[in-house]
Amino acid sequence: GANDDDTDGSEEKKSKPKRRRRRKTKSDYEGSIVPDHIVHSPSELNFETMFDKLRQFQQQHGTCSVPKEYDSQLHTWVGHWKSRRKQFEEMVAEEGGPDVVFPGLGDIDDKSLGKDLPEYDYEWENERVHQLEPIKALRHRHLLRARHRIQRLNTLGFSWTMKKKPKFEDRLVQLQAFIDEFGHYNVPREYTDLGEWFHKVKGKFVFQTKLFMEKQYPKLLEMGVDMSVAVEGRRRRRRKKKSDVT
Repeated sequence: GANDDDTDGSEEKKSKPKRRRRRKTKSDYEGSIVPDHIVHSPSELNFETMFDKLRQFQQQHGTCSVPKEYDSQLHTWVGHWKSRRKQFEEMVAEEGGPDVVFPGLGDIDDKSLGKDLPEYDYEWENERVHQLEPIKALRHRHLLRARHRIQRLNTLGFSWTMKKKPKFEDRLVQLQAFIDEFGHYNVPREYTDLGEWFHKVKGKFVFQTKLFMEKQYPKLLEMGVDMSVAVEGRRRRRRKKKSDVT
């Protein structure tokens, strides 16, 4: 009947063999330009889109430090590339250093390049890596492209300095100053970045995060900060909001 036909169809689907992707070999890279689907991959196009947005911001404001309030996506992207620069340097070191990976290319932060950085040449890239083993060639392609992108960001005056997050002890000093001024420790979330930090601390207390409970919470208790009271206060306010709505 109809049920038998359904069963047969499902069995046919199950028994259908999976297609295995062929692993690329050295011959795939020899004498060939990188295919369009690699050149114009989503990550490549995304870089161009975000780079244009950053260039416009830099032309308007004279800096590449994008506030989160201005454009959270661009702000995150800028932070991402600061992290990428660090990862890039670590990968280059693993491959033997700049002289091994980029022989004859000079200093990545060469200021004399100015705005006259030429477009990336994929044929040139292919010539540099086609004699390498496939896996090594792939890594070197990745590093060459990342190097060019870093140089392009340099043309905008990009600052690679990463903002250091305040240590827990620094936050305690700020919290004590807040207590001295306002007479309580329940910092509103909207109160500068200290409020956002205190909000996250409440979350760590609710979920009983091991590091927080063992190393950090005792220091708060020494200051007279009882997180159970702070968390209960937040719950009370939420219940009140709900009752006001109903």
